[in-house]
Amino acid sequence: MRGRPTSRSSKRGLTLPLLLFGAVVLWGCSSAKEAEQKVEAPAPKSDDLRRYEKTFNPSDFDSDIKLIKEEEKTERSTFESTNVVTTAVPDTIRGFRIQVLLTQDIDEAVRIRDSVESLLPEEWTYIVYDSPYYKVRLGNCEDRAAASPLLKKISSLGFKSAWIVPDNVVRNLPPKPPDTSIEPQKQFKNKH
Repeated sequence: MRGRPTSRSSKRGLTLPLLLFGAVVLWGCSSAKEAEQKVEAPAPKSDDLRRYEKTFNPSDFDSDIKLIKEEEKTERSTFESTNVVTTAVPDTIRGFRIQVLLTQDIDEAVRIRDSVESLLPEEWTYIVYDSPYYKVRLGNCEDRAAASPLLKKISSLGFKSAWIVPDNVVRNLPPKPPDTSIEPQKQFKNKH
């Protein structure tokens, strides 16, 4: 009769997978124990290391204290002889700048900024972008009275339409670094 399997055949079907599962678990446990034993075995020291440890003398690496004191003395004397100049940290405040140009052309703004920097290299020059305009500004004056002589100076150099504008300025700026750029024409002439 076909139909339900007998209880004997179902027991046989379960015993084989259980036996295989148990064998795999036992085999896996024995492999882990062997791996632990291999890791725990200490490595023997080599003969070279033992020989080096016997000949090592730490005092051979000590510097002569007199030489160290002489070096410290010369370093201290050079440090004491240098002039240390400290400056205040730059910060931003409300102040005034001279606006030299207002344009929508970035190339024109860069050209005017470069010409102003070449005429007044000691002054800081800025390009401010306020959409859609580029503004070329000059100086960091804390009040309008300080900006007035700078306006007269830039006007006398040919920028007659310049005017004083309120702006955030930087106080306690370091001195402007000198221009160290090399012009290609001068460099080319020196080679020939």
